[in-house]
Amino acid sequence: MMIGVFSEDYGDIHVLWSSIFFMLNLIVIVLVSLALYTHPSYIKPISYYGFIVAIINLLFVLVYNNPVFEWFTVFTALGFVGLLVYNMFKKF
Repeated sequence: MMIGVFSEDYGDIHVLWSSIFFMLNLIVIVLVSLALYTHPSYIKPISYYGFIVAIINLLFVLVYNNPVFEWFTVFTALGFVGLLVYNMFKKF
């Protein structure tokens, strides 16, 4: 929410909140993928996708500072959430 409140016009404040968001996003994706990897009702390729997304997002956070890569990170994370919802729909 703070990324929207402090748009790119705010400069350093936007960069701060963006960095916090992307690092927390990375941590959540890794923790969810690790936690559900051993779950018996969890589709394993979705967990692999989560790990791949985390690695790609980490590379983008460390190497590139470009809005295109930020949006790619957001869309791959949303894709992971969509796959989690699909898994819950099919298995539970």
